Amino acid sequence: MARATSARPESTRRRQRWPDGYDPENTRKSLIASALELFERRGFDRTSVQEIAEHAQLTKGAFYHHFESKDDLLRHIQEEYLEAQLTAIQQIEAGSDDPKVRVRELIRFSLTSVAEYRAHVTIFYQERRYLTGELFAEVTRKRDLVEAAFAGMVQDGVTRGVFRPDVDARIATFGLVGMCAWAYQWLNLSGPLSVDEVARQFSAMVLEGLYA
Repeated sequence: MARATSARPESTRRRQRWPDGYDPENTRKSLIASALELFERRGFDRTSVQEIAEHAQLTKGAFYHHFESKDDLLRHIQEEYLEAQLTAIQQIEAGSDDPKVRVRELIRFSLTSVAEYRAHVTIFYQERRYLTGELFAEVTRKRDLVEAAFAGMVQDGVTRGVFRPDVDARIATFGLVGMCAWAYQWLNLSGPLSVDEVARQFSAMVLEGLYA
């Protein structure tokens, strides 16, 4: 009888419990938040599924209920960031047909998303090399959609005579995306300049170079 009343395994005792019972959505969010923190701080390859589950105060069983593997979780994190970008691009396109306004809004959104999705951006650029096969192909497809939308807005400005005719939209896009994305390395949200002010200065530099 002593064995029947023994303490449960530690992983079960520590399992996250929600006030109104098991909540699949909050469990999933907790696992993602745990992975974001650990991947950003320690790296994808140095973080185990067990550590992700324990940091979220959940079990490995909960992890595998929501994700097929650590790679699948990494793919989800990458896609979460890219899908936020695609949604914002659609809103920018619907908000104005002025190429100058669109590019300015792209820059502003790109920098605010670096601030909002800092861990996502860090992981996207530092850890995506670990994705392979279909997982890598899907992330690459969505990344290409984002870059194509950026290039399309620049090309529209060139075609309409708003931007210089010698501007290569693809090259301009690489410069624009790289300039904004690299801000995850240095953008200080408590610094003397707000994200909007940094975006204003970036926009001035970019648009002055593009104007016809």
